[in-house]
Amino acid sequence: MDTDEKRILIVEDDFQISKVYQLQLAKAGIFSILARNGEEAIELLEEAHPDLVILDLMIPKKDGFWVLEEIRKNSKYSKIPIIIISNLGQQDDKTRALELGATEYLVKIDQSIQEIINKIKMYLK
Repeated sequence: MDTDEKRILIVEDDFQISKVYQLQLAKAGIFSILARNGEEAIELLEEAHPDLVILDLMIPKKDGFWVLEEIRKNSKYSKIPIIIISNLGQQDDKTRALELGATEYLVKIDQSIQEIINKIKMYLK
């Protein structure tokens, strides 16, 4: 793997959505690793050393809020941008995620895949 290649950890339990992200990111020259639940996300964080995390909040085993807290507690990963992409559109959820250290909060139905990819590219610069 090219050492300059950007890596993203995608934490999303919906296989179709994660595959679309992965394909679109690959087209943009960005390597991504998929985690299907919160526990797997933390395990893969150690292996992958991602430059950015895309995190859904409604995932099995441990939810996205837990994952966000775990990442932010670890000084090795505390500066990694974390983009929440969730169907939870309530202001309380957004506020909680941002207070826990999310870099940005996007509601899935309000964003096209291309808008999400553009945001990712912006944070990877």
